[in-house]
Amino acid sequence: MMRLLLSGYASKQKGLAAVEATIVLPLMLLLMLAIGEFGRALYQYATLTQALRGGALSMDRMGTYVDNPTTRAEKENTVKNIIVYGNAAGSGNPVLQGLSKSNVTFSGIYELPVDSGNYYSDISISYSWQPIFGNEFNTFVAGSMSLDFPLNTSMTVRVK
Repeated sequence: MMRLLLSGYASKQKGLAAVEATIVLPLMLLLMLAIGEFGRALYQYATLTQALRGGALSMDRMGTYVDNPTTRAEKENTVKNIIVYGNAAGSGNPVLQGLSKSNVTFSGIYELPVDSGNYYSDISISYSWQPIFGNEFNTFVAGSMSLDFPLNTSMTVRVK
């Protein structure tokens, strides 16, 4: 008797797994792509931060930065080359696609504590991150939503 009941139940289940797979697989694929893009964004942020650290370290080791505005501009250009290209000459490809020297900014020099002789400067980078699988998400109701967002990182470095 139980066998008859189960055999009828099994015949009603034919094709149900295919329907479930058709519903679940696109969602799983979308989830996997989103996880991959998130990992890529974290990797690019880490690369951006490493480039900034390298530039800040080179700025710290360059010597007189505060006293002479002419050498300050030259040194800022060298630091930008180190951050963007990974070398002082500014040759080769950028460390991140789309990163340029205009993304790197230096803020003013300040002394903390006042009259102590300890000078600091801020270096910041704003990089526009773009996903691989499309720049917009269609919401079907309110138009499209941009998936680009800025990756910002900054560092304060002691200068001489």
